Amino acid sequence: MKKTILFFSLLTFSITISFSQTWGTAGTGIKGSFTSLITYKGNLYAGGIDSLNGKAIHVAKWNGTIWSEADTGLAGNITAVGIYSDKLYAGTEFKEGKQSFYYLLCWNDTAWKPVQTFNGPVNALCAFNGALYVGGKFTKAGDTINARFMAKWNDTIWQPVRGIPNNVRALAVYHQKIYAGGQFKGVYRWMGHSWEDVYNGKGIHINDGFIKAFTVYDDELYACGEFNYLAKWNNENWEIAGTFNDGGNTMAAYNGAIYTGGDFTAVPNFDHAYHIAKLSALGWECLGGVIYWPGDCKPYTGTVWSLAEYKGDLYIGGQFMIAGGKVINNIAKWNCPQQTKQ
Repeated sequence: MKKTILFFSLLTFSITISFSQTWGTAGTGIKGSFTSLITYKGNLYAGGIDSLNGKAIHVAKWNGTIWSEADTGLAGNITAVGIYSDKLYAGTEFKEGKQSFYYLLCWNDTAWKPVQTFNGPVNALCAFNGALYVGGKFTKAGDTINARFMAKWNDTIWQPVRGIPNNVRALAVYHQKIYAGGQFKGVYRWMGHSWEDVYNGKGIHINDGFIKAFTVYDDELYACGEFNYLAKWNNENWEIAGTFNDGGNTMAAYNGAIYTGGDFTAVPNFDHAYHIAKLSALGWECLGGVIYWPGDCKPYTGTVWSLAEYKGDLYIGGQFMIAGGKVINNIAKWNCPQQTKQ
């Protein structure tokens, strides 16, 4: 009798865990690859889309029930998003023929307003110490400010932030300092007057490819990019937190774990973790994966570009039609309750 009761208890526990993690849709009628997601003033904003209800637009917002346009005044495709001084900012690229134009825009809850022009792409935005830091593949902000790959804006004036060696792709604030990664070896930390290289000789070398994203979790800084592992910085050394078989594009800390989306199709012990997986104290977990099309024999054709938490769910955007076995059009929501230690 005791053995029967124990078996029933374990079975019940297993079923509870299985059904507590779920995939869901985020409406219908929207197309695109969802290259950026950000939560702002009670809505989830999505950039990198093509159309909504048959109308060509580049940005839409989701209130948890329906999508609506947030495209007025936008010039081109979204390349980066960030929040500074309680305002939403976006870097954009507008193409006219063979020529490209690059802008930083600000959303006033009704329309996008121009803030600055650049001579190259804006790839990363981060609020820090009373200013908006803007990183990318540019050498000038406006016509007069020489700013190689980094500039900052304090709502009044622009200033260069010199010393970054190449194109900036990711920015993050960690332990009251701003960190930059991109198309250069390692990671740079701003010391208030100059940049410090914080990777060389301190644990692993992040030199297999450039960094695409940062996130902070459990008082440590994580990085992913064109290398097949998650790098973790504890303010003293870099370590490998977990590995996969291809690169990562985006990360998010959500309910006791690090979620990574990208081009990979496998993580240790899961050879079908197509483009999305989570890493916690228990190791890697496969969420069922996302693929480009039903019956696709080449799941690597899809990818995940962006992650953002909104109203208790993790939203996953990219190029895919199937998520966890469900038909979902390029954006899905994942719910996983907070894990508790027993």
